[in-house]
Amino acid sequence: MKAIYPALFSVVAIALFGLIEILLIRTLNKAWWKYRPVKWGAILIPVFGMISIISWLIGFYNQISWLYGFGAVATAITLILLIGLMFTLPFSGILNIINRWIEKRRKGQPKTEIDHKRRILLKGAAAALPVISLATSASGISHAFGETNVEIKRMSFPDLPPQLDGLKILHLSDSHLGLYRKLPDLEEILVKAENLRPDLVLITGDVADDLDLLGETLRLISSLKTTYGAYACLGNHEYYRGINRVLSIYDKSEVPLLRGSGTAIDVNGTSLYIGGADDPVVMGRDVSQIIFKTVKNAIDNAPFNSFKILMTHRPEGFNAAVNQGIGLTLAGHTHGGQVGIGGRSFFEAFMPERYLWGKYKNGGSQMYLSSGVGHWFPFRLGCPPEAPVIKLIRQS
Repeated sequence: MKAIYPALFSVVAIALFGLIEILLIRTLNKAWWKYRPVKWGAILIPVFGMISIISWLIGFYNQISWLYGFGAVATAITLILLIGLMFTLPFSGILNIINRWIEKRRKGQPKTEIDHKRRILLKGAAAALPVISLATSASGISHAFGETNVEIKRMSFPDLPPQLDGLKILHLSDSHLGLYRKLPDLEEILVKAENLRPDLVLITGDVADDLDLLGETLRLISSLKTTYGAYACLGNHEYYRGINRVLSIYDKSEVPLLRGSGTAIDVNGTSLYIGGADDPVVMGRDVSQIIFKTVKNAIDNAPFNSFKILMTHRPEGFNAAVNQGIGLTLAGHTHGGQVGIGGRSFFEAFMPERYLWGKYKNGGSQMYLSSGVGHWFPFRLGCPPEAPVIKLIRQS
């Protein structure tokens, strides 16, 4: 049953967006409907989407991986194209209506070169908007399947023990291995990371949407040459895919799972404490109380003089980390909103109270919120997949 619900949602969404797209062209952009390529294109996009959904379901239930993959990706692409057109066609229609109003008003009057250029400009802008939308959609889709950025992110702490100065942590989050990201993609990331010589790997949830890949994923990560190994915490998708099976796989792996718990490791004679928050699972409501409790549990046994690192899938855990005096928090979950500008999430301007992507600081606590290795919806624009290597720096 796990494929039927997203498929049903996609059927409704594609039918609705496809109908809106056709109505917007026929009512606001009437002249375009007379051109066969536009007319047939508007009809064939949702038809292609429906065929994609059928391919997705046939492939899933008959275990034909290439057909399942094609259908799911093609369905997502159709949705992205229709959403882009749905937002741009009204603006094109407004420009076309303005142009028709000007032509009607100027009817019978001598045409001037300025009028001619103005009308060409309006018509060109109206036509350009959906074209730009389609091009942007195609770019976002292609970037979703692009290379993952693996680079060093320096974070300075005035109270960092000198023994931890220069410690490098590979942060893996939201790989969602299965449909859009595969094991070879992870292997490529680990090869890149090995060149940067991380000392430790921390995994902040949503590792594999296909649990058949989880065991091999953990084996690959644990095989990376590091001094202090790898640790993980849970994300919401671990619960969605089947928490009991996830726990069983972790029990058989060499990667310790920290679930509202933590562990201290000795680094050159000083204590480094790693805590892992559990995931509240629920979506769409305030999770601060649940997060606060699991963060407190994760850090309760930390030695007094240790430098503390918190793994939390949800970035809301940073507020609890600040309250608990935790030096560094690593988080994921948001995928950076999958649209970014200048290294920050595009949506930050509209949601300044939310943590979305990048570095954050509050008092003596800091957080790096990763945009993630993978995604469950294949669209990224200005917000590339990443597996950052966090380098701790002792601030002088």
